[in-house]
This record gives sequence, C-alpha cells and structure tokens, in this order.
Amino acid sequence: MAIKTSVLTGNSRLGRGLARADRLGRALLGVLVLAMVLLNVGSSAGRYLFGRAIPGSDELLVFAMVWLVFMGAVFVTKDRGHLGFDLLRKAAPPRLAALLAMATDLAIMLLAGYVGYQSWQVVGKFAQIGQRSMAVGIPMSIPHSAILLGFALIVLVTLFAFLRDAATLIGGGIPGGKGQTGS
Repeated sequence: MAIKTSVLTGNSRLGRGLARADRLGRALLGVLVLAMVLLNVGSSAGRYLFGRAIPGSDELLVFAMVWLVFMGAVFVTKDRGHLGFDLLRKAAPPRLAALLAMATDLAIMLLAGYVGYQSWQVVGKFAQIGQRSMAVGIPMSIPHSAILLGFALIVLVTLFAFLRDAATLIGGGIPGGKGQTGS
C-alpha cells in the first residue's frame, strides 16, 4: 500500500498538525533561549551589584542548554540541515540519489534509535536511584531525558522523511531535497 505524499506534508490533517507542532516547538525553544538570557543577566547582575548570584542559576543554565541542544537537533534533522557528505548523492542520477538519501535516513534512524535506547537505560537508572542535582535538587532523570526525547524525535522525523521520500520515489518524483521532511 503506497503512502500518499500529501499525508506527510501540509495537505492533510496530520500534515497540518505536524506543521503546528513544528512551529510550537521552535517557539518554545525561542522562549527557552530568552529565559536563559534573562536568568544569566539576572544572576550576573545580582553577583556584581549585590554580591549574590541567583542560587542554582548556573546549574539551571547548563540543564537548559542540554535541552536546547537536543531539541534543536530535532529541528536540524527535520530540516535536513545536518552536516553531510553529499558529493556522491549530488553526482548520482536522481533515482540513485533518492535511494542514497533513504539509506542515509535508515542509518540516522538506526543510530539515533541506539542512542535513544542507551539513554532510556541511563534515565531509568537515575530514576531508580533517585539521584538529584546538587544545587537545585532537580531529579537527574529530567535533564538526561532531553537526550532520550531528542533522539526519539529524531527517529520520528527521519521516519517521516523516509516515508515521504519513498512515496515520492514510488510516484516517480525526486525525493530527498533539503527542507523536505515530514511536516
């Protein structure tokens, strides 16, 4: 059964929902960056003007940066903006190039799935032993969940890209272009 390309793009309810989730996720990352800047400025001002920084701010900034990086990696993967060696794909005939793009998608899904599984194990251990951060007492499973969620979402967006590319290839089009992903 062939998958219609429109199901994975903005031409369907699923596609429109994915597009909304994409915009919301990017907006939330923007809000996180602004919150990080405000916390950093506030803590620095407190340190230099009043001799007292905001307690735990450095730790919170590190945890927020971890979330920012791994959630940002999802959008980079979705936009196919990651670094890659595409000399062979660009020199190949269109159908071979499409197959190479799909092979790359499979490799990304396998590797991201493996990292996600390993992260699942680590998050589970942190939750099991109840380890908390030193400054603010956040359960360590929360910052480490950024890795798990990030790689799980990378698998998901890459799967959408793979399915869309396969549907386009089967339909005679040329898939795999930059920015062509599942939403």
